[in-house]
Amino acid sequence: MKKLIIVICALLGLVACGQPSPSEEQTANLSLPKDSAVVTSTVPTSEKVPFTASISVPNQLKSNEEFIVEATLKNLSDHDFKILHAAGLFYFSIKDSNGKGVNTFAMHQVGIYRTFQGKGTITEHYTYKLEKAGFYEVSATAKFMLGEGDNENDLELETNKARFEVIALN
Repeated sequence: MKKLIIVICALLGLVACGQPSPSEEQTANLSLPKDSAVVTSTVPTSEKVPFTASISVPNQLKSNEEFIVEATLKNLSDHDFKILHAAGLFYFSIKDSNGKGVNTFAMHQVGIYRTFQGKGTITEHYTYKLEKAGFYEVSATAKFMLGEGDNENDLELETNKARFEVIALN
């Protein structure tokens, strides 16, 4: 119990200000317009950690129009795991063509402790709007603690970078 309190306090100290956290679902349920292409990238993890992280974003967007980025963590094993994470599992990053970050992403560091089922997925959505036309890339990092007691391990799994274009409205 003492370790849990220390972890929660450490997580609270990482972020000074919070924004609303992304919506979270146990399975993917994202509907995009029929004419939208989606870029999906997956990063496999080592054999010791049976997870993959992926990200999806529409291929082309209009400026000043909200869009949804979807990040998914998959448990490739048949085993259930106990995990602890902040209010959201994923931290999202959007960069312009020069590599400059264009979004500020922060979340409340509430400790959520739950079971991640074998062969299960955890999917989160992040809604954002970009004003400037150009090429961008988005990625996300799943940050969580795996296990309990003396078997706790901090894990960070980053998705590949998905590139997309924002076109100016005429």
